[in-house]
Amino acid sequence: MLNVQIKTKLPENCAFGTIIEIMRNATMKLEGLTSLGESVKGLLRVKAEEVEKILQTLPSYCEGISLSSKEAKILIREHTCLIVIPILQSGCIITDIEIQDREVVWNVVCDEDSFLRMIKSLEKEGVDFEIVYKGRVNDKSEVTYREEEILKIALEKGYFDFPRRIKLEELAKHFDVAPSTLSEILRRGLKKILERYFE
Repeated sequence: MLNVQIKTKLPENCAFGTIIEIMRNATMKLEGLTSLGESVKGLLRVKAEEVEKILQTLPSYCEGISLSSKEAKILIREHTCLIVIPILQSGCIITDIEIQDREVVWNVVCDEDSFLRMIKSLEKEGVDFEIVYKGRVNDKSEVTYREEEILKIALEKGYFDFPRRIKLEELAKHFDVAPSTLSEILRRGLKKILERYFE
C-alpha cells in the first residue's frame, strides 16, 4: 500500500477553491469523496467561529448543516473535476487535500497498479502535476506537505528561536489562516517528527 502526494494547479471553477475562499478563517477536513460517472460528490467537516455565516454564503452546488455553533458539515453535490475523477476512477482513495496559493496537494492511498493507472489517466487528461511524495504506508502518520511547508517557513522566520523573531499571529497572517489553526498544524507536524525521531 502506498501513500502518495500529488501537487496540481487548482482547477478552474473548482468547488474546493470556492469553498476555501468562503472559509478563510475556518478549519476544513475532507471526510469523503466519491465519483458518480463524470461528476464528484464530497463531504467536508468545518470548524469556525461564524459557522452560520459560512453556511449562508455557500454556492448553490453545496448543502450545509450546522452541528453546533462552531461546527458544520458541507456536502458538495454533483461537481465536475478533471483531477478528482481520474484519481478516483483509477482505484485510488483521496484521503485529504491541501490548498494554498492556487495549488492543491492531493493526499492519496493506493496500490502500485492503481498508482500507475492514476498517472496515465492524469496524463491523458492533460493535467500538469508533480509527485511530491511516494512511499509505503506505515503505522506512524507521515508529515503532510502543508505541515512540512509551515514548519519549514516557521523555522526560517525564527518562530522556534529564543527569543522568537516572529509571533504566532504574524506567522498566521503570512499563511492567511487563524492563529489557532496554525498552532494546531505546527503541533501536529512537530508531534509526527518527534515520534519518528524517538521511534
